[in-house]
Amino acid sequence: MTNPELSLSRSMGSNKLSTLFLYYVLSPLLCAFSGFHLTGYLLVGLYTWPRTSRTIVLTIGTIIFVYEFIFKSQSPQFASGKAWSQGEWVLYTSAMPFICGIGLLLAAAGFSE
Repeated sequence: MTNPELSLSRSMGSNKLSTLFLYYVLSPLLCAFSGFHLTGYLLVGLYTWPRTSRTIVLTIGTIIFVYEFIFKSQSPQFASGKAWSQGEWVLYTSAMPFICGIGLLLAAAGFSE
C-alpha cells in the first residue's frame, strides 16, 4: 500500500532548495575545507602515511564531488539572471573557495608568528 499524497519530491524536499544548498553552501564549504587542509599538510612537513593518505583521499574526494555535482550537472538557471557555463560554475563555487581556504591558512600562519 502506497500513500499517493507522499511523493518522492515532497519527501526529499524542494529540488530548487537542494540545488541552491549544493551550489552556494555545501560546495564552497567543502572546497575551502579541502584547500585549508591540503595547504596545512604541505606547510607542516610531517609526511607520515596516515596524514598522506587522508590528504590524498580528501583531495580525490573533492575532485570527484566537483566533477560529478558541479561540472556535470545542469547549472541552475533559476539561481541567477544570466546563464553561466559549466566552467564558470566550477570557478565560482569550487575553485575560488579552494583558493580562499589556502589563503585563510596562510593568513593564520602569518598572524601566528
